[in-house]
Amino acid sequence: MDYHDVDDRLFDIGRALGCRVRLALLRTLEEAEASVSELVERSGATQSNVSNHLAILRDAGLVVAERDGRVMRYRLASPQVGDLVNALSAAAESR
Repeated sequence: MDYHDVDDRLFDIGRALGCRVRLALLRTLEEAEASVSELVERSGATQSNVSNHLAILRDAGLVVAERDGRVMRYRLASPQVGDLVNALSAAAESR
């Protein structure tokens, strides 16, 4: 195992989590997959803003996109991402 690669990935994940909009998107996707327009509606952010944040989350390996006709559907990349979101939420609530 190359620890440098793991450290780089952890840094990317940490950086991706360092934004309220991205955290809100992850929490929304933890409930169910969604399209960009659904995420825009739920977050109140603009479409370009949501798209940019999703790109960062995708680059960090936290979400994946799948085409459904003309629409891209986003979901968490793995159950572990959902566990991470839940653990962060629990830690925030316990303060």
